[in-house]
Amino acid sequence: MGLIRSRGQRDIQSLYTTGLDHLLRGNLKQAYQYFKGVIDRDTDHISAYLKLGQVMRLGGAADRALKLHENLLARPDLTGYEKVELLKNLALDHGELKQFDRAVERALAILKFEKRDTWTLRHLVKFYRGLGDWEAAGKYLTQWQKATNREDTRLQALCRFRQGYDRRHEESPEAVRNHYQQALKIEGEFALAHYFLAESYAEEAASCRSELTASEISNEGKDTRRFQELEEKAARLYSQAVAHWSAFVEISPADTSAVLPMVEEALFYLQRFDDVEQFLKKVLDKDPDNLDSVASLANFYVQKGDLDRAEQLLNTIPEGAVSNPLIQVIRLKLSYRRDTSQNLIPELDRLVDSIRFQAKAQVSRRDVPTSLMSWLDPSSDPLDKLE
Repeated sequence: MGLIRSRGQRDIQSLYTTGLDHLLRGNLKQAYQYFKGVIDRDTDHISAYLKLGQVMRLGGAADRALKLHENLLARPDLTGYEKVELLKNLALDHGELKQFDRAVERALAILKFEKRDTWTLRHLVKFYRGLGDWEAAGKYLTQWQKATNREDTRLQALCRFRQGYDRRHEESPEAVRNHYQQALKIEGEFALAHYFLAESYAEEAASCRSELTASEISNEGKDTRRFQELEEKAARLYSQAVAHWSAFVEISPADTSAVLPMVEEALFYLQRFDDVEQFLKKVLDKDPDNLDSVASLANFYVQKGDLDRAEQLLNTIPEGAVSNPLIQVIRLKLSYRRDTSQNLIPELDRLVDSIRFQAKAQVSRRDVPTSLMSWLDPSSDPLDKLE
């Protein structure tokens, strides 16, 4: 009898091992059949149940996997290891079904057995992300990084940044900006925080300008105290926006086109005309082939009346880029500046601004290797790469 049992156990183990091999190879249908075969022969084979549920989840049947794994909870004789593995599978089942609150419950239960379990800490980051609880996600990210000795301040900064970014429409601008500032304290070169800090300041400045325009239309006059306060506030906000746009470009010069029109608008409002030239030169020092910056600087020289310098700059543009619509318009603008008999400048100014703002809208979220802008794209979330 002992020999028969021994052979039976070897047969079951062989089925289980073959099932594991199919699972590793991605052959889910075959893996299912082998794990099912193990369970038919041995209803106490917990590992086979767990793997069968995993196959179901991977095959798109997470609801069936969840039921199977929940039934195992009633087993009174589970070992400590089996309880942990069961809880992990339950957490993954809930996560696949977007039941992130339940997934968190299962994961937290694992920590009662193993406080520094790296798998659990890593998945808690993702589950809390699914709940939009970035504070908790950041907490467990820090614990995971300490447990694995893989500190990455950019990921920590991302969690703090998202606390503000995800609530930017519900919280006050000051509260949102505080989260961005805290992200920068964690990682000083976190480009996203600089970009959205600048955007927040600029949007508030634009609101002040709208109120100023309404005040002028209503004939309240420019001498009122409120008018002066709004002018000063708009100037202060624009100055802060420019500082963060400058920092953003310093970190990610390839994304300059995303901010150039807004930087120029702010600097012109502040009447800091010389700073426009310095800003563009700074960009070109870092990225000499930045066509947007070349075009902007040439356009600035045309507006300034320095036509020779504008022409010299335009002549440096590679032949392949000469057909760019923006370059063509600026060249046309330059030629009409030289021939003052035709007053087409207002229309040309409008065309230049229109083209540049359209370009800005198209590239403001592009995926550039030197930039962190792509981190806002769910399909390339760096937290998914935690291993």
